[in-house]
Amino acid sequence: MKILFTDLDGTLLDDNKDISAEDLSAIRKMIEAGHKFVMTTGRPLTSVKKLAEKYGFMEAGFYLVSFNGGLIYDCGAKKPILTRRISVEDVKFIMDAAFSSGMHAHTYAGDLVVSEHETEQLKTYCRLMQMDYVVVKDIREYYGQFINVVVKPPIKVNIITPFDHSSLESFRAEMRKTTAGKLFDVFSKPEMLEFSHMQSNKGDAVRFMADFYKVPMDDTIAVGDEENDCPMIEAAGIGVAMANASQVVKDAADYVTERDNNHSGITEVIEKFVF
Repeated sequence: MKILFTDLDGTLLDDNKDISAEDLSAIRKMIEAGHKFVMTTGRPLTSVKKLAEKYGFMEAGFYLVSFNGGLIYDCGAKKPILTRRISVEDVKFIMDAAFSSGMHAHTYAGDLVVSEHETEQLKTYCRLMQMDYVVVKDIREYYGQFINVVVKPPIKVNIITPFDHSSLESFRAEMRKTTAGKLFDVFSKPEMLEFSHMQSNKGDAVRFMADFYKVPMDDTIAVGDEENDCPMIEAAGIGVAMANASQVVKDAADYVTERDNNHSGITEVIEKFVF
């Protein structure tokens, strides 16, 4: 049995945010042969579950790694098998710093995106993720009202800049004076920086699932295209970069596909490394 971990945007999904018929056929064949398929993303669980439901993946053999490893969900059992959270105080600290720098920041509560400010970045993000949002005065009070009842501590906080990428690089450098060794940070897109639990990364998700299901690391394969995919590409037995991947991902990979995300690159990976 092998486990294939694949990023979504720019990897499994084409530029129209669809999965090709060829990729769907290859995925179905690997599931029928007894392998496991894991959609691995920085997206919240609510968003990636909608995608899984759309393509018929909510069944045994399929798994969802959401929040870059903050929550791992078993589609067959219909329940999480791992959740890693961070404190509301840490989220508040980062959000305050982001807003004071003119950037957008949000976190999550169940199926909702939570922010202290209604920004254009918030509206755009929620439209793309197909999620509703709530704007609150102070997230500490919001979580305090429901903690241990409905709303658990957050899993991660997202920062979205309206400026260029260098603004986020500077912001990360400043935050690391406080968060280094305490929180994991990564760019999921050039305009988006995420902070989460120190073990909430795609590499730890690969290691956790391999151990949980007693699969040798040599039988794990990970495919991606952006910086937040590097931890799983480096951790897996075979790390694959898509043809359209950024150079940092290609440098970390064992193999670079000939096909890109618009030409069923996942089929190439399945045929070459799963079968």
